Order: sequence, then structure tokens, then C-alpha cells
Amino acid sequence: MQAGQGLAKPSKWQQLGRSERLLWGECQGSGANPYQVRVDVRDAAYKCSCPSRKLPCKHCLALLVLMVNGAVPGSVASAVVPQWVTEWSDNRAKRAEAKQTKVATAATPDPQAQAKRAEKRESRVHAGIEQLETWLSDIVAQGLAAARTQPLSFWTQMAARQIDAQAPGLARRVRALGDVATGPQWQTSLLTGLARLQLLLDAYRNLERLPPPLAAEVRQLIGWSQDQETVRSSEAVRDHWTVLARRQIEEEQLRVQRTWLHGQRSQRFAVILEFAVGSQPLPATFVTGQCLDAELVYFEGAPPLRALEKMRHPTADARLAAPLPVDVATLQAEHAARLAANPWLERWPVMLGPVVPGFAAERLYLQDTAGRRIATAAGFRHGWNLLALSGGMPVTVFGEWDGESFEPMTVQRADRWFTLVQLGELPLLAQVA
Repeated sequence: MQAGQGLAKPSKWQQLGRSERLLWGECQGSGANPYQVRVDVRDAAYKCSCPSRKLPCKHCLALLVLMVNGAVPGSVASAVVPQWVTEWSDNRAKRAEAKQTKVATAATPDPQAQAKRAEKRESRVHAGIEQLETWLSDIVAQGLAAARTQPLSFWTQMAARQIDAQAPGLARRVRALGDVATGPQWQTSLLTGLARLQLLLDAYRNLERLPPPLAAEVRQLIGWSQDQETVRSSEAVRDHWTVLARRQIEEEQLRVQRTWLHGQRSQRFAVILEFAVGSQPLPATFVTGQCLDAELVYFEGAPPLRALEKMRHPTADARLAAPLPVDVATLQAEHAARLAANPWLERWPVMLGPVVPGFAAERLYLQDTAGRRIATAAGFRHGWNLLALSGGMPVTVFGEWDGESFEPMTVQRADRWFTLVQLGELPLLAQVA
């Protein structure tokens, strides 16, 4: 800026002038010819013929200082503007128009191009399925014990082929098979995983024979995504939604935040999925224990569970209210019915209670009043905290049920709500309401 102020002297300039929009002048430099300087004061654009790499250069800054100081003659008619100034301005206008046209063209999808891309992807997916079915047949023919001895590359290479086939959902399931093959109770888990994967491939080949919600679910499991703008345009469910829990997990390169909500009038559950990559922070849109008046739209599924928040309304009478709890027998019966409709269902939100937590064989169990009990997830780290909170008395617990184990997330005791969170390596019980 100091260098520009040093040049802001009329004696160093020729052809100083301005129009309603443009500002120009020639500044004598070290070369034989003066530098041609142009500025578009409306768009804050500038150009100078000097060799400087700075933008804006000192000559452009000096010209602006001259204008501010009133040293540039008053506005002239467009016919008087030098040709080297008008050519620059006209070229800028043409480039801007071409850019707008390109953006408008890109914003308007070509139905034929979309159909061609979708057809190409379908072809790749079907080719990937053919490879995967052959691979599954080989595993069954050689026996599960042989699959257990395979190196990690055996699983990751097939997963990579599914990624190449644009079927990321299948790739995730293949990697999961590699994990269960080396885990505890691997025989049952591996056989179940192989059977569900084959069933998914069969379902994808028969999409036209499936009910639309289940067909949408199968496509999503393969790796197709539903357009969020289309989802937002669907019919919304307005309700007083209680934020029951939030959970963050890592899936490959992503951090995923699941927020569970429950509608007080509709009695429907909803899960909001939010994603972050690397050190990117996850949104804090919802707070556990919060009750909000909002409109949610559901993605198509069997049953519909994932949702988006479409609109939030200010309200003064929304009060925290939990869904009615169920006992262990009801939990299992309802889950069996849901599996009959969707055999790939991975988890379901459940308000379970009253139950008493207790340890058996170093595993935390939740036992209802009828004496039935279920185990908590193997990775659940807050068992002693939950036991201390209950004090041996019944509590109501909200969490996720995967058909085999329960992941507690929020606890209700004596009309108070607590969430199980973790700060560093120190487990805490935090009262939320």
C-alpha cells in the first residue's frame, strides 16, 4: 500500500479517466512504454500490464488512491473510453456470461445422461454381484473352517472389487465377514453373515417383485443413496420430538453421529445421521433430553427410520416425554416381526424396562421383572456406572438392540434422565433432565 501511495501523483500518470463503472490510466514505469491500468469499481476487478505478480499491484492501488483523492477527471461518456479499457471490460463480461451459462447448464440435469449413468452403474453392480456370488460359493464349498484361516487380504480384495463395482454397501458387508471370521462364536456369526449376504444378492435381482419400501431398503444396502432433496420434498411428520440419545461411531474414514428421536403424538422413532471426515467437527444440532417441535421427513425404507429435519418451530409447551417401555419378551417378539419384514435389519431403538442391571460371567445383563434377561453389547464400557446408578433397583434404559445384545445409551431413574457418555478414558454419568 505504501508503494501505491508513492505512485498516487497525477504527474506520474497519463490518460487518467473514469466512467460510471470503469477507471483507467497509464503510469510511467521503468520500461519504454507506460503501464496500462484498468479497474472495474463495481466488481472490484483490476488489471495492469506491469510484470508484478501481486494482485492488485501497486499501480492499481495508486489509481484507486487518485480516485479517492479526487485527482481523476469526472465521469466521461462511454464513447470516450480508450479501446484497451473497453476490450478488457467486454472480455470480462463475455467470460462471466459463459460461466453463468455453464452453471445453469450444469444445474439442469440431462435426463438422458442421468439414465445412461444409472444404466452403466447397474451394469457394474451386476458384474460385481456375479463375482461376489462365485466367491461365496467357493467359501461354502471349501468350508467355514478354511475361510477362518484366510489372510486379511482375502476379504479386503473382494471388498475392493465391490467398491470398483460401485457397490459400497456390499463392500462393507464383506469386510464385516472378515472381522467375524476371526472373532468369538465365529461359526454362527460367519454362517449368518454369508446367508444374509446371499439373500441380499437374491433380493437385488428381484427388486421389481418386492414392495417399494423393501426395494428401496435393498438398493440402499447395496450402496445406492436416496436424493436428499427428493426426501425433503416428501410429506413431513410434525410432532414434539424427544431427543433420546446421541452416539458417535467410526466407520472406515468417517465419523458417524446417530441421534435418536421419538415423536410424542405419532409414537414413531427417527434417527438423524450426521457425518464428519478427519478432524471435521460433528454438528451439535440436537441435545439429549431436548424436546423440540419439528417437522421430519423420512427416507424410504422397511420400516422407515432414518429421517431429516425439514423445519423446526418455536414452541413453549413441548415437554420431555419418553416412549412406553417394553419388557424383554416384547422386545424379542417385536424384533422377530421386524426381521420377517426386513431380514437385514441391523439395529432398532428400544425403551426397555423396568430392568435391573447385574453381572454374570463378567458380562453385564439387564433383567426384567419376569426374570428374563438380555446381555449388553460386548464393547459396552459403562457397566459399573449403570450398576451404581441403579443401586440394585429397577431402571428404564433406552438403547439399540441388534437381535443379540443391547447397547444402553440413556437411563431413566426416579423421573430423572441420565446419559452414558465418555470423556477421554474417564466414564461419566451425566444428568440430562
